[in-house]
Amino acid sequence: MKFIYSLAVWLIMGTALGWGILLAIGGSPWLLIVSVLGFVFAVAKFGCLSSH
Repeated sequence: MKFIYSLAVWLIMGTALGWGILLAIGGSPWLLIVSVLGFVFAVAKFGCLSSH
């Protein structure tokens, strides 16, 4: 079940990053900035700082 949740999160983050890139090309970088910050925070919080 955790695999499905992590897959869903990766797909949502990838979609947000892709959409942000498309909007940034049009002159509105806000979604890209927010999604990159969210991605960095999520990877740092759950990927790097998790105890094994």
